[in-house]
Amino acid sequence: MKMVLVYDTDNVEDYENSIAIMRQLVNDYDEKSIGLSNHRQFGRIEFVKILRQWERVAAESPKRPSTGFATLRSAKLFTDDIWREKKEQ
Repeated sequence: MKMVLVYDTDNVEDYENSIAIMRQLVNDYDEKSIGLSNHRQFGRIEFVKILRQWERVAAESPKRPSTGFATLRSAKLFTDDIWREKKEQ
């Protein structure tokens, strides 16, 4: 399926409305595509709670000897868990 949208306007409000329509079409298509949506929403407080959760997880994670920080693999596993959790909500 192909769709061509053309808008020709000098009116700023019409321009913004056209972008809103295109954005909605993309979001609708993204939600219907085989679960490949990468859109997640976090509120500011929820994000802070996730960071605090990472702080606890990182303290118990393997550390990289050169930096003393948690390994990239630890961070990736943590973010993958959060990503999956948010997708299921």
